[in-house]
Amino acid sequence: MSSDEQRGVSPGSPQAGTPAEPSESDVVRALVEIEHATADAPAPAPAVTLPLAPEQPWFARTAPVIAVLTGVVLLALLLAWGLQTIGRKLASAGPLLRTSGTTNSRKSLRVSSSVDRAKQAEVETLLERVASGDTSAIDQVLANSADWTGKTHRTPKTDQFITADLNSRDMRAREAAIAAQLAVDGVPQNETGLNMLEQAIGNPASRGWALWMLGALGNRGVDPVHTTKIIGSYLADPDANVRASAVNGLALVGTDETVPMMLDRFRSDPSPLVQERAACGLAESGMYTHQQRMMAAASLVGWIDDSLLTTQQRAWTVHALSDISGQNFGTDAATWRRWYDSNH
Repeated sequence: MSSDEQRGVSPGSPQAGTPAEPSESDVVRALVEIEHATADAPAPAPAVTLPLAPEQPWFARTAPVIAVLTGVVLLALLLAWGLQTIGRKLASAGPLLRTSGTTNSRKSLRVSSSVDRAKQAEVETLLERVASGDTSAIDQVLANSADWTGKTHRTPKTDQFITADLNSRDMRAREAAIAAQLAVDGVPQNETGLNMLEQAIGNPASRGWALWMLGALGNRGVDPVHTTKIIGSYLADPDANVRASAVNGLALVGTDETVPMMLDRFRSDPSPLVQERAACGLAESGMYTHQQRMMAAASLVGWIDDSLLTTQQRAWTVHALSDISGQNFGTDAATWRRWYDSNH
C-alpha cells in the first residue's frame, strides 16, 4: 500500500487542509457571471460641477428699484400739473369777476424791512371791520392809511380783507381797500409814490403791479390825468396780460375820460381776457359811479344785436347791462333800449 493510501487520501483528490484548485470550467463560469453583472449595472452619472454665477454690480442690482421710484415721482408731477391745469380752466370759465383787484396785477414785489407790530395789527383789525360792514372803520382806514406806509406790510390777512373790501358794493369800502393796499405795499399817496411807480412800470416783472397801483393813486387824487395817460400807453402792449392790467388800472382811476377807453378795449381788443376785464370794470367792479356806468350802458345797449360782436362779447354785454340795471332782459335788444330811454 502506498503512503497516500495509508493516509486515506484517494489519488486525484485534494489533500485534507489544502484548498482545492478551481477547475477550468469553474474559471470560465465565473468570468461569464462577472461580464453579465457589469453589463446589467447602470453606469454611474458623471459628476457635474455648476459654475458659480458672477456677482452683479451695484447699479444692476438697484436699477429696478430706481426705475420704480422714478416712475412714482414722474406720476406725481404729472398729476400735480394736471390738477393745476384743471384749476386754471375752471377759474377762467366762470362769469364776470366782481373786482379787478383780485387779479395777479395786485401782487407786490416789495418786502417790508421794518414793521410796526401795533400798526400792522391796526391795519388787519380795521380791514376786517370794513369787510363786516363797519362804516366807522372805513373812516379810520381813510384817515390813518398814510401813516401806515412803510410801517406795515402785506400778509395773508391783509390780502384776504382787502379783496373782500374791494368786492363790497359800498364804494367807500372800496376806497378804504385801495388806500390800505397802497399803504401795505409802501407806496406814498403823493408825487413820491407816483415817481416810484413810474420806475417800477419799466420793469416787466413789476409792470402788472405798477399799473394797478397807478390806478389806485389816481383814484386817491394823485394826478389822475397823468396816471391815466401812463396807464393808457399800455393798452396796446403786445402782452394781453399787460393790457388786462392796464384796463384794471383805468377802472380804478374811475374818471369820465376812462369810460370810452374801457369801451374801446371791450369792443376792439382781440383778447377775451382784456374784453372780460373791460366789461367787468364798466359793469360792477372798479370805481365808477352809477352815472358813469350808465354812460357805458348807452353803448352796450346798442351792441346787443351787433353782428360784429362775438357770442362771448354779446353774453358779457348782457351780463354787464344786468349788473348796471338790476334787470334781466336777456338778448332782447328792443326791451333794453326802452329801459335805457326811460332811465338815463
